[in-house]
Amino acid sequence: MITDLLIGVPALLGSLCFLVAAVTMFRAGDALTRINILSVATGLGMMLFISSAYVHELRSGFSWVELAKAFVALGATVVVTSVASITLARAAYRADGKLDPLTAYDDIAEEY
Repeated sequence: MITDLLIGVPALLGSLCFLVAAVTMFRAGDALTRINILSVATGLGMMLFISSAYVHELRSGFSWVELAKAFVALGATVVVTSVASITLARAAYRADGKLDPLTAYDDIAEEY
């Protein structure tokens, strides 16, 4: 029962992260805001999915290899999400460059 909750709750929260991000992206005013919303969803949501998968693997017993795989997956998620969101944001800015009128800072404008 408790193991099922430790598997199901993070998986549901991860799904909720993606659902909220998808709904919020429709309300975003520009591409940079959408990319920012997506990066939070993929970073947090994927970590919750990985945690849920690791707890699921614990059902068959503890293994250092599985723990190492979980940590590698969590680290890779942080790195890939960060690099991908920065790359996508720069590409979107260079392609269009239109920001939402509510945007207070435009630090990238000095570089291009």
